[in-house]
Amino acid sequence: MDRRRIGMVVAAIALAVAVGACAPEPPREFGKIDVDAINAMMAEFVTAYNAKDAEKLANMFSGTGMIMPANASALRGFEPVRGYFQGRFADGASDLTIEARDVSGHGPLAYLTGTYTLHMKPADGTDTKDRGKILWVTRNLGGQWKLEVHSWSSDFPPAPPPAPEPAADEAAKTKKK
Repeated sequence: MDRRRIGMVVAAIALAVAVGACAPEPPREFGKIDVDAINAMMAEFVTAYNAKDAEKLANMFSGTGMIMPANASALRGFEPVRGYFQGRFADGASDLTIEARDVSGHGPLAYLTGTYTLHMKPADGTDTKDRGKILWVTRNLGGQWKLEVHSWSSDFPPAPPPAPEPAADEAAKTKKK
């Protein structure tokens, strides 16, 4: 081989080594550190919920995070999520517990499944207890786990709607009888 070819081969090898060295590191495998971090986030969520701290709860979601409550539309983003929790607290939500059943993931995505219990104590109503299932989808953003999706459903059937008020003319007919 002449010097020119040898120089080109050496340059090609040097370029390949340089490009390979600049390649991003493969994502770290999901492991015990991640499970522990998500369980800690769950405990922080419960503490914030029971402190009625809607701001802190909303900050636990990614910028595009969403909640998917039963019998209601999904809400995405900081303001709608915070508003939802503010409404729940105004309706008397308290005493949340969550028990994780499974936490698993791959790369920057993970899920948590579990069960919850909750009390609803509206100012003008009776204390009701709820129990159900919970599903979280989480994403690791810059080394911190954030909620992408928070969904739950009760084990109990929905409460029946209130009885309709009799119409004014129906009430008048009833009085005449």
